[in-house]
Amino acid sequence: MTDSKLSTLSSPRAADQRIISLVKQISESKDRKVPSLLLALRPIIKEYPANTQVGIKLRQEIWQYNLLKVMILILKQDFAVIEGEWETASELATLLSHIIVGLVLDKNDKRQLETDHLPKSVESILLLARHISNILTEKSPTQRLEQSNLSVNLKQVFEALLRLCSGHINLIGEVLTSQWLLLLLVSDSPQVANVTMETMEKLLRLDPHALHTPEESTVFTLLDELIYKLTVNTDKSVAQTACRCLVKFCESSNKIVQSLGTRYIGLRPLLRRWDAKGFDRDLRHIILLLESGSVVKAKNQRQQECAKYIQAIWRGYSARKKLRRADHAFAKFQKSYRLKKAKEEQVKLQTQYQSELYHQMKMRRQQLLRALDEKRLKALEILPASQVEKYLQKEKSVAATRIQTLWRGHRERSKLTQRQMVARQVHAAIIIQRAYRKWLEKASISDQAFPTYLKPQGLTDIRRTELTKQINEWNEQNPTKIQTQEELEAIHKRAQELLVRHYQNIRPYRKLEYQCENMMARLDTDMELIQLAPRLQDVTQKDIDMYSSRSLPVATVAKQQHNETLRRLQQPWWKVLGMEEVEVNEDENDRIKAEIFLDNLGI
Repeated sequence: MTDSKLSTLSSPRAADQRIISLVKQISESKDRKVPSLLLALRPIIKEYPANTQVGIKLRQEIWQYNLLKVMILILKQDFAVIEGEWETASELATLLSHIIVGLVLDKNDKRQLETDHLPKSVESILLLARHISNILTEKSPTQRLEQSNLSVNLKQVFEALLRLCSGHINLIGEVLTSQWLLLLLVSDSPQVANVTMETMEKLLRLDPHALHTPEESTVFTLLDELIYKLTVNTDKSVAQTACRCLVKFCESSNKIVQSLGTRYIGLRPLLRRWDAKGFDRDLRHIILLLESGSVVKAKNQRQQECAKYIQAIWRGYSARKKLRRADHAFAKFQKSYRLKKAKEEQVKLQTQYQSELYHQMKMRRQQLLRALDEKRLKALEILPASQVEKYLQKEKSVAATRIQTLWRGHRERSKLTQRQMVARQVHAAIIIQRAYRKWLEKASISDQAFPTYLKPQGLTDIRRTELTKQINEWNEQNPTKIQTQEELEAIHKRAQELLVRHYQNIRPYRKLEYQCENMMARLDTDMELIQLAPRLQDVTQKDIDMYSSRSLPVATVAKQQHNETLRRLQQPWWKVLGMEEVEVNEDENDRIKAEIFLDNLGI
């Protein structure tokens, strides 16, 4: 490393110390240790991606110290004698692609990169892939573990090539015309051929017009090898990859489509050997291209087939949907028919049962009547002649009583509707009367004067004397500024208005206080009665009368609350948790009053 280059990086952020130390180690070490030393750049590149300022600076430093050129030269070596072997080589290829893709240079350096370093990088990577493919082909089948590692390394190398081409699209043409790519394509190893054709397909996806710049001979050489893979090869995976790659070739160039039918006569029958192998779609596409001879015609024909396929799928879906609906409708019809049939059978059995029951009841009645007649005949035979008339009179009286009982029951049942109507009318009248009474009560409250019992209690003479003394002292200390009689009358009037407003606002509070006092007095009375209540075993009739209420509504409400309390006591504890205290609403009170009223009327 020269002193001039070190002097350019003398600033604190001009050069990374790790790169400087790496350059020193590379300059002082042997060639075999250089690849392992270059791998030290991998954590640095991962730490600072290409889209950051530090990452761009680091890649420029790698360019300035010619580490990129060293990496390109190292990739051409034989890694069989280097530590890590071909795994180290694949990692170096990946590292090279990451560095070049994120490299930002000035105009002169960029021209040097495009004319010198990029072609050499592509050649080095393809040469490295060729070395790995040769080893894969020469390996014996018993060395499966090494083959799997080499396959992974080969895929990693081709991924590095794709990454490099994605950053520099102009390299795709050089890759497709490279002799190393052709050697990789004609390899006998299925793994190498598959990876190579997949890479070619991805390159054409990156640049669909890449086949327009190379010479026709080069393109047709690649095409010949793809056709060979399809026609002569016996491996299914290779044929499938070759088919996809050929489709991509045809989509990229119209000349290839036009020359398929003339250059490869008899290709269509040979493609039939791959029917039902898992890639029929790509095969049909190639056959369409062979038949049409043009990408546009093949595209139109393919669109028509796709439309037919969509229409067939839709018709099948609609037909299946109709069949499902029909099945559902038939099932529903059969279910309804079975239900109707079952109902008819049930009605038939019920009618038959009722007719049999009616017949049995009729026969039973006839038997009872016959037995009653026989009993009467026996009784008449036993009785003396003088008592026969008396017995007949008694039978007539019993029959008349029974007839009267039946008639009264029928009459009362016929009056049941009328009684229900009267009960509803009474209930409605009670509701109307209650609303009217409430309205009258509100009207009387608004009209009546302020009740005297709500006013505050009067003052005593002593308290009045004290207040008078305080008022006089305050008047002496704060003399009034009003001198005229009119002003005094206005102040007095305003004070009276404020006093009236105070009394009007205090009315509900005074009324509530009055109700609280009544409630406290009632509670004191009830508490005294409870305290004086005797024990249950000492209760007498006099105590029962004293603690009982003669009011029917009160007794009814008490009975209802008693029943509700008993019901709650019988419930499980977890049901009682959410239950509230039972309150009798106004509708229930009205119903109780209606029953009392009807009982008083004797209805």
